Amino acid sequence: IIALAIPLSIATAFVLLYFTGHTINIMTLGGLALAVGTLVDNSIVVLENIHRHIAMDKPVREAVADGASEVALPMLVITISILIVYLPIVFFTGTIKFLFVPLGLAVAYAMGASYLASLTVAPVAIAAGDRELGHLPELAKIEAPRSVWGSLTAIWKSFNPFERVADRYEAFLRWGLGHKALIVGTVGGVFLVSMAQAPRLATEFFPKVDAGEFILNVAAPEGTRLEKTEAIVETVEGVIRKVIPAGELDQIVANIGLPQGWMVLYTPVNGPHQAFVLVSLAKGHQVRTDDYISRMRDELRRELPSLKFSFQTGGVVSDVINAGLPAPVDIKVSGPSLADLNQAAVTIRDVVASVPGTLDARVQQGMDYPEIHLNVDRVLAAYMGLTEQQILADVVTGLSSNISGDPGYWIDPKTNNAYFVVAQYPEQNLKRFEDFLLTPLIGVKTTELPIRIAGTGGLGGSTLSLQNTPFAGMPMLPFGGNFSGGRHREPIFLKDVVRVERRTGPETIDHYNLQRTMDVMFGVAGNDLGAVARSVEEKLAGLGLPKDVTVDLKGELGSMRATISSFAVTLPLAVLLVYLVMVGLFRSYLDPLVILASVPLGFIGVVWMLLLTSTSVNLESLIGSLMMIGIVVSNSILVVDFANVLMRQGMPVQAAVVRAGRLRLRPVLMTALATSLGLLPMALGLGEGAEASIPLARAVIGGMMVSAVMTLLFVPILHSVAARRKEPAAPHVV
Repeated sequence: IIALAIPLSIATAFVLLYFTGHTINIMTLGGLALAVGTLVDNSIVVLENIHRHIAMDKPVREAVADGASEVALPMLVITISILIVYLPIVFFTGTIKFLFVPLGLAVAYAMGASYLASLTVAPVAIAAGDRELGHLPELAKIEAPRSVWGSLTAIWKSFNPFERVADRYEAFLRWGLGHKALIVGTVGGVFLVSMAQAPRLATEFFPKVDAGEFILNVAAPEGTRLEKTEAIVETVEGVIRKVIPAGELDQIVANIGLPQGWMVLYTPVNGPHQAFVLVSLAKGHQVRTDDYISRMRDELRRELPSLKFSFQTGGVVSDVINAGLPAPVDIKVSGPSLADLNQAAVTIRDVVASVPGTLDARVQQGMDYPEIHLNVDRVLAAYMGLTEQQILADVVTGLSSNISGDPGYWIDPKTNNAYFVVAQYPEQNLKRFEDFLLTPLIGVKTTELPIRIAGTGGLGGSTLSLQNTPFAGMPMLPFGGNFSGGRHREPIFLKDVVRVERRTGPETIDHYNLQRTMDVMFGVAGNDLGAVARSVEEKLAGLGLPKDVTVDLKGELGSMRATISSFAVTLPLAVLLVYLVMVGLFRSYLDPLVILASVPLGFIGVVWMLLLTSTSVNLESLIGSLMMIGIVVSNSILVVDFANVLMRQGMPVQAAVVRAGRLRLRPVLMTALATSLGLLPMALGLGEGAEASIPLARAVIGGMMVSAVMTLLFVPILHSVAARRKEPAAPHVV
């Protein structure tokens, strides 16, 4: 009967996800996987309470009605408390919101269906079973054949270990009620010591996932020709095959130089001297991707020391969360002068490289890219009847066609499809730089001068020079001078009107906040991005930078810090929302405070679980902490609400607290174990790509196990103190 809650709740969640426009994806399935253990909690509590009433010799139907109605209100509070902790996720922004809102909705739909199933399907199933047996009373007299499972059950009942545990728990609880100060002081000390260990936890934005693929960025010295870069990449591929065995390697795809067309907007390559190599490992590879990368990094440094290398790992999810940046940390160096920026960026790169834990420190923009400057002789060009704009148009048309400046179209009359009609010089004719200088300039039509020229016509004189000088607003056609007369005219070449100058300059000029910017990027070894970033910031704090140069750390680091800051507000907000809901339902200000006392104690388990398993504080573990708040509150509600019921029936405070603790021991332990066991496969990282959810599951399990103990030991003692000081409780609502 209890297990029925799982398929019913998950099926209902699928239906509601469909009608709310969501799909079945890794986040919605992850949310349902997280909720599997929690889905049976409601049914466990209801059925345990029904069996308790049956043990009081009540008729089955009466026991079902009394047992279900008795826990209806606390189960409603529990469900609302679990759901309401997901409400702050709605206030997230950016990629995080689109990732985790579907997860929260999947959990909310499944939990709501679980609540309804626990109060309808489970009680009705018990009552229906009793009705079937009621028509055949003689069945009760027939002894069922003893099976292996039945024999084990009989042995378990005769041994009765749970009652022994319950007796010892009741004895300890009575002792604790007599030593309240000692218990409260001990719990407070454990909490402070545990929170003091929190700074030792590693911090990162999103857990690293072994996606089975990585990108290797290769950069040769600026000015390296494309065919030379191709030979270098071939050597790099040989290193890759040397490090990764053939059975572990799936494919290698190399992208060299700049692509053609609009794809150039999305490539990380800045010129023919750069390339990136996509390496995919075979499915089920035995060695982790990071281990192969570490070996490959050492091998590349040894064989190709003059090249720059960097690696991108983590797969699509990491790229999306990191906004497509090729490194976890991007130090943006901004200022007005490129020379000062380059000096500062190189200095920062050297400082970053000296910090332990940093990888692939590099300046993203090179400053030695070969450039050819064409200085137009304006006087000579004007005499030839040409403007700088016309010369530029002819050069661009010759090299990359007229598609960007003056595109032409042809429409197929049969299909009405439009095609570009472009003009461009054949690439095979541009083998040397001298061929480029022989580009003819034919940007305008030539006309005959409507006057007679005396002499040879080689020079038209000052009047003709003025006539050939263009001015703004009136583009003029070439005439006079070399264009006069009826004889054959010599063509004008690019070399005739320009002066060539070779220089070096930046690969690209980037801007951030309207300022020129250079990027210093680096990766992090391990999972402690926060500690490495703090060490880098400490080094940079004492660094003297040129005037007007500023430094700003962006990338995954900025997202991580913004997320942690958001959770510093989100977690207290979730606790406050749960408190307000319980105040309205319990009609008491003090009982919700007693219940919420288990929440900070749950963080004891979160801290120690993450610390002992070397798991970092990241987005997933913070989401797990948020989930833990709602689950932890549910156990305390069971104990406090039932103690209030007993006190309203006239039982003394201490006796009521002990009685409530003993009777709620079984459901509290069962729900804690069900939730923890449901999350155990996820916490162990079983399955492909499960690394992303490991921190979430471990945070919930750690907080759940510790809070279950605290709920049974500390919350009853705190409740007994509060019950003696508060006013008489309001009548219980059923």
